[in-house]
Amino acid sequence: MSSLTHSLFTQSRPVIRRAISGGVLALCLALTGLPRAAHAAPAYPAPIVGGETTAHAWGIDTRFARTAPCRVDITLNQTIFLAHVPEMIQAGIFNAQVTPALQQQAPHYLMNTLQTDVTPGFVHTLFTQRNAPAGCHFAWSYVTPDGATHPMLGFDMTRQAHDRIDWDHLPFGGMAAMTTSLTMDREFDVLVNQETVDVTIALSKSQNQADLPPPTGQTP
Repeated sequence: MSSLTHSLFTQSRPVIRRAISGGVLALCLALTGLPRAAHAAPAYPAPIVGGETTAHAWGIDTRFARTAPCRVDITLNQTIFLAHVPEMIQAGIFNAQVTPALQQQAPHYLMNTLQTDVTPGFVHTLFTQRNAPAGCHFAWSYVTPDGATHPMLGFDMTRQAHDRIDWDHLPFGGMAAMTTSLTMDREFDVLVNQETVDVTIALSKSQNQADLPPPTGQTP
């Protein structure tokens, strides 16, 4: 990966992300409509995202691939995702600086932000299922408006690593250190990096001049 990569679960996203009270995991489980308590979880392999959930309505689908060992494929429909960004702003995933123009300018940046937010909940949901596997590979991809599917990123996670995480106090981007074999698709990586620069420039240009610090040597 390039030296500029802002990959899985990084801290670069909060430039347009709003802080969420209650934590990332609680939000994700609310979006997927799944219970937090392990004893209430279904037996593996139960669906991670149901067809009537908020996550599904926002364009996210998950499925277990017919492979061994375990593999979860997560797909994000770009068209549906962008149509529901206003709802994500209301939910606290993005802040109000994510204007319609910025949504069109930086879709890959925003999609990467969303996957950073919701992936921990998917991992937690899987490994709290009864008889969950010892490890699993998670692979994200997205579908463009023309119907083509493109890879985003993938990583491995073990149940042992999952059990060492303090899920009630997991910060945004906090799961990265517990994953292995993290790979980000080169094309997606380039797009996210470029849009990160574009977003930073756009936000700096739109900042209210009254909010800027005074020139050096002057006081407010």
